Amino acid sequence: MSRDDVVLQRPEDLVFSVPVFHTVNACCGAATAYLLRRIAYRAGAYAPGIQEHIFHELNTSREGGMIEKVQRWFTGRTNALAELGYRLQCRRVAVPTAALLEWVRQGKGYRGAMLPTNFKRLHPADGAGGRDAPGDEVYHAVGVTMEQLDARDPKGRDELVMIDPWPGVDGKAKDREPVTPLLEQAHKDRGLHALMFYWTGWS
Repeated sequence: MSRDDVVLQRPEDLVFSVPVFHTVNACCGAATAYLLRRIAYRAGAYAPGIQEHIFHELNTSREGGMIEKVQRWFTGRTNALAELGYRLQCRRVAVPTAALLEWVRQGKGYRGAMLPTNFKRLHPADGAGGRDAPGDEVYHAVGVTMEQLDARDPKGRDELVMIDPWPGVDGKAKDREPVTPLLEQAHKDRGLHALMFYWTGWS
């Protein structure tokens, strides 16, 4: 067998699925943990193992309950992530949703954004009431990334996908779906704040 007979495998040739951790009190962190895994995978550096407990910290309200906590967690973990080969960077911004989505789109999977949102605006039917419906005290957030919505489709193309760690209890919303038009107002209600994550070289 010669070297010419070898077919290099691309990241998109593999079926890779990151589960979305469902939480009502650590949405910012759960969305971030998903994004960091996906970006690292796109860069060819993700290898599930001991680092999983680092990412799992974000699924707790102590580390992932709000944008400030996630930003503080990332600052404290930057060196540890770098030692594991993760060249991830983070920047906090307050920019219009459309501009943020375009920035993520241009990153081709090497970028992602975590956006705090108004749950009731994003899920009006679920937020209308009911015993399990979250109120204004819930610090909801979603992640946005470029990936294949259906990993089983060999001809599927990357698109903007919204990651929702708390899609509600009405059973209609999904934790991974195309970006909804409702996102812009839900994000605006939270002051357009966001954390932008990217692999070094894709700022």
